[in-house]
Amino acid sequence: MLSWWRALRILAVLNICLWLAVSYFGPVSGFRGALQLALSGVYVLVCAYRSAFPRVDLERLVVVDTRLSSIFLGRAAATVAEICFALQLGLLVHQLGEHAGLPWVQMAAWTVPVCMVVAQGFCWHSVLTLNHITQAVESLLWAVGFSWMAALMAIIAIDSSGWVNALAIFAVLGSACFVAYVLSVDVPMYWRRYQHGRARGQTYMPLTQGAHDAWHRRVQSGSWAAWKADALWLTPYFSVGVWISIAIVCVPAG
Repeated sequence: MLSWWRALRILAVLNICLWLAVSYFGPVSGFRGALQLALSGVYVLVCAYRSAFPRVDLERLVVVDTRLSSIFLGRAAATVAEICFALQLGLLVHQLGEHAGLPWVQMAAWTVPVCMVVAQGFCWHSVLTLNHITQAVESLLWAVGFSWMAALMAIIAIDSSGWVNALAIFAVLGSACFVAYVLSVDVPMYWRRYQHGRARGQTYMPLTQGAHDAWHRRVQSGSWAAWKADALWLTPYFSVGVWISIAIVCVPAG
């Protein structure tokens, strides 16, 4: 457990250094390049913070029992970061749609972040009420957003060539892998937790009580058994997710 946590912190430092290298030496130009860099910067910093103070929201599980590990605070930071990442994805589809000369794809691109922003509402509902079913819905909405992005990228791939075509194909494959992961790992995990809660007669909190609970209650544990299920998604989230966010910054603007 401690080795995993140490690896997350080292990775966080390396990711910040990578973002700084891209900001200083990368091919960032124009307003859209600066916007992508700023959005990525928020995501990288929040992931670094969450790597230093890992938590599992509904279980109120933390590694370090400190106010910086507050479930409410961590979820608020994650919400901002995930919206920034969603906007990055929408802007990426918009950019590639412009390169491919597909204005309707550029307009449709903004459906991608909309799905992911709506998902935040379901996430907050699950965090405040302790109901895992809305956490499963959140994951499904992310899967819907990535599925739509894959469809738009496939259209771009058909109507483009060169690096735009190659990047669009890569995005289709990456999105498909993410959707498969969500449907095979995340959603079943939350569904099992929901069923387990119902089996033991769990009662769900009102939103106001849940907000107070999320701000104050923390269950500290250094046991790998307590963390291993969530480490399966936390690890790629703080590594591959961050690398994708930084890589998007380097995509040429239209």
